[in-house]
Amino acid sequence: MEFNSVVLIESRRDFSKFLLEVEKSTHVAVDTESNSFHAYFNRICLIQVSTGEEDYVIDPLSVGDIQDFGEVLANPDVEKIFHAAPNDIAGLKRDFKFVMRNVFDTSIAAKILGYKHLGLAPILLEYFGISLNKKWQRHDWGKRPLKDEQIEYARFDTHFLIPLRHRLVAELEEKELLGSAREAFEKLCAQQIVKKNFRPGDFLHIYGAQSLDLAGKRILKALYLFREKEARRRDRAPFRILTNETLLSIALARPKNVQDFNKIKGMPRVYLSSHVAIHLLDLIRKSEEQEDEAAVK
Repeated sequence: MEFNSVVLIESRRDFSKFLLEVEKSTHVAVDTESNSFHAYFNRICLIQVSTGEEDYVIDPLSVGDIQDFGEVLANPDVEKIFHAAPNDIAGLKRDFKFVMRNVFDTSIAAKILGYKHLGLAPILLEYFGISLNKKWQRHDWGKRPLKDEQIEYARFDTHFLIPLRHRLVAELEEKELLGSAREAFEKLCAQQIVKKNFRPGDFLHIYGAQSLDLAGKRILKALYLFREKEARRRDRAPFRILTNETLLSIALARPKNVQDFNKIKGMPRVYLSSHVAIHLLDLIRKSEEQEDEAAVK
């Protein structure tokens, strides 16, 4: 199967030309890629857009101001087709303050129709016989430069959404379910942004935390707070600093020296040759010396 070349938008000039084309469309497929699997302060790093004629990949990190695209998203005369829209819409609202009107979510439509497998890959395989390559699914999309293979991967998250939408609409109409689907889509447009709030007491939700003694819980809490501070400082996803499993292992083992960390699965080796291991040992020692039960609440 042959496809037109994807149009990469990296400059203000390209973005202006893109807007002129996309504003002519009555149906626009949209998807986003973020760095949420890698960064603490995640943001949208790519926006994929497909019309009936072209596939576009917008690089907002290069273009800069893309506020004019918000007029397309807010235009009630243009239907925006997403697949599993909540995260995309939340990100677009959070990062760009965009307003959404007239959305169609192919995942919700498939669910209303009774489909069991709601991921885009199985749906496209069933309708179009296309197998999606998910190699870049957890890629850090904040990294530059972009590879041609990554751009090709990204374009297929929207390329088939408009013809898929048409097929799903026909099925919804046949089963008199289009009204129910439209109601669900309206709720998507109105969804509010949920802010990411850190709660120190959530360390107790780590699997195995409740089985620790009081000293172990104090250690786990200290490690949990350390991880949060480091994740923010380094702008990395917390689990990329230390996983929950590693935090619990440290709280159980209670290392007495740097060498003891070698016995703990998942302990980054780079920490052992830096000040981090010394800092963790100090946290463990101070937590063991505490006697205030309130410290674990």
